[in-house]
Amino acid sequence: MDFSLLKAIFDAVEQGIVFIDDQNRIAYCNAAAEKIRNIRLQDVEGRSILEFHPETSHCKVLNIIEDLRSGKVEGHHRMNAQMVDEKSYDNTYSPIWGPKNEYLGTIVVTQEVTERKRAEEGCQEALRELQRRNAELKTVGQLKDHFLSNVSHELKTPMISVMGYMGMILKGKVGPLNEQQKTFLETSHKNLLKLSKNIDDLLDLAELGIKKKTFAAGSVNLSKVLEFSCSTIEPLAKEHQIHIDAQFPPEPVIIQGVEDKLNQLFDNLLTNAIKYNREGGRVHVTLYRDQDSAYIRIADTGIGISQNALKDVFKRHFREETKPLGNMKGLGIGLSLVQEIVKLHNGEIDLESEPERGTTFTVMLPKRRNSL
Repeated sequence: MDFSLLKAIFDAVEQGIVFIDDQNRIAYCNAAAEKIRNIRLQDVEGRSILEFHPETSHCKVLNIIEDLRSGKVEGHHRMNAQMVDEKSYDNTYSPIWGPKNEYLGTIVVTQEVTERKRAEEGCQEALRELQRRNAELKTVGQLKDHFLSNVSHELKTPMISVMGYMGMILKGKVGPLNEQQKTFLETSHKNLLKLSKNIDDLLDLAELGIKKKTFAAGSVNLSKVLEFSCSTIEPLAKEHQIHIDAQFPPEPVIIQGVEDKLNQLFDNLLTNAIKYNREGGRVHVTLYRDQDSAYIRIADTGIGISQNALKDVFKRHFREETKPLGNMKGLGIGLSLVQEIVKLHNGEIDLESEPERGTTFTVMLPKRRNSL
């Protein structure tokens, strides 16, 4: 193959090609190399390759060529991107060997990588922005956890006082009670005990303690737990003329679980069914079972959840931009805690909702579980 054909082939290549002889002098460059570096072969032939690199990179270029010449580096050596006229180029150095394995020189292939470099810089900038935002989110999360902890501790002190006085009244130390008064006070006292546990759970949630603790499972009658939760939220339902329709099987539905956690689960779901309902609406509570599991279905006739929010409702601190009945506000942790309690019991929770048509939560809890 004659030289003119080789020259035509190399000139047709879009990459710049420069051949450096065994004395590190430029012996050949193709048309693309002339264009990239704004040179002409007749002007640069026989000149040292170092003349076309900044002085700061001379040592690096010489080391690359020497490593290839000595065989310390086999194949080829890539040099990081070089800027020429505001464009980025990668240079790949490869040794050329003669028929007797003698070193003839090095060929340098130059490839423009401007767009790739910009994309890499864009990715790095996006990564830095993501890291910055993650740091901000972490700070916000820490502030919320700190807030939860402070609120929880502040609530505990007055509650202890209220529970003490209520206990004295129930024991008849300040006078006799009629049956209705006693029933109302007992229900209130039980709910204060639950509230105390719930405050502890806020502290647990702030430290993700619910994921760390081991809970002792016992036999729990779901019918009784649901009945108590329904009685707990009944005053709130009556305030807004909301009717609660509860349907339980005649025989007890027993599972292995943690009663106070299950009570907390249903309290949250039923409270939400009231908060996001309508004046005069309804809440349907259904308990049923099969051979292996128990199912609790809580359906309301409320305002529903938008499709965009469905994927986020179980996230911690999430609150949709909807106004609850009576403008009841929360911290946005109820459903995240519900999900954790369901997971704690190896259960599943399903959500169906349609704006203006209502929301249905279905909880599946296995009947048996060795440990929690």
